[in-house]
Amino acid sequence: MVKGHGPMNRDRLAHKVKAWEDGAWVREAAAAHAAKRSRRRVA
Repeated sequence: MVKGHGPMNRDRLAHKVKAWEDGAWVREAAAAHAAKRSRRRVA
């Protein structure tokens, strides 16, 4: 059973954090696009 204390756990978590941080611009762009679309529908 994997408990998260193995030798590769630190590398795996670092990769996951980096991927989340690198994808921030995509999430921001999607939120901006959704906000723009909702403003257009209201007006």
